[in-house]
Order: sequence, then C-alpha cells, then structure tokens
Amino acid sequence: METKTGRELAGLAVMTLTGGERLGRIADVVFHSATGRVTGFTIDPGGLLARHKFLAAEAVQSVGADAVTVNSADVLLDHPPATNPAETPSKSLDGRPVLNQTGTAIGKVSDVVVDTAALTVMSFLLATGVLDNALHGRPALPFSFVQAIGTDSVIVSNDYNPKNPPVQI
Repeated sequence: METKTGRELAGLAVMTLTGGERLGRIADVVFHSATGRVTGFTIDPGGLLARHKFLAAEAVQSVGADAVTVNSADVLLDHPPATNPAETPSKSLDGRPVLNQTGTAIGKVSDVVVDTAALTVMSFLLATGVLDNALHGRPALPFSFVQAIGTDSVIVSNDYNPKNPPVQI
C-alpha cells in the first residue's frame, strides 16, 4: 500500500496521458467525512487570475511519485458536481481539535494520510504539542476511530489512545 500525506499530494502536477499536458497542480484533497473515500482534488491551474478547478477521483488514472495522471484535459471541472456537506477539504481540518467521546482533548489535526491506490483517507496525523511531537513524532489517528467530523472538532472513539496508537493504520 502506497500512502502520501495531504501535504505530499499538494503540489503534484496533474498530467494528461494523451498529450503530456500539465493541467495544474493538486491544491487539496477532498474526501467524504463518513467513509474516508477521496471524492476528488482541487486543482490550481496556475496563473494570476486562474480559478481552482475540480478533478473527480474517478478520473484519476494514477497517483505517482511526481505526478497525478488523467486521460485528457476534459476531466477537469469548473466546480465539484454537487456540493455535499459530507465532502471535506483536507486543509479545512488543519488545526481542528480532536476530542474523544468523553470530551478529553487528544490533539489537533495536522494532516491526512491517503492510500494513493485505493484513494481513501487511512488516518489523520495529530499535533499533540511541540515537545511531544519532537520526541515521539506525530501520532496517527486511524480513520476507523473517527466518530464524527464537525465544523468545530473531530470526535473519536474512547478506544483511541495517541500514546499507544494501534500498530496497523
């Protein structure tokens, strides 16, 4: 399983397979907050006045080390097909508090980890404090522990412990 963080995906070139044309760069990952399935990507086409485009996950042929490939330029949309409140841009979660079901603060979301073959969010990386992160790294919160993603916080199961995260994420 190949994974990349949202920050690693951001900036990847989007290239056509038919003509080798660069359509822009990944700006953000959009995923369904209930399932973790990546629904698409916002694309920065470049240029001073250019507006972001949307690339549906179904149109992605491959996510490689240096680029995301698509068949042709006509897969880019001016906006997502329909705005679904469950679709969440990953960058909107940066710094969002993570609480367990009893209301104890666990940390803050600092990034997402995406399985690039299945195009699913596997986990969130958490910031738990500068010293703690420096000494122990950022703990991974497996998506399976997420109970709800709200506008103000992420709620996780009481079973999740960032000091003793599960081995498999």
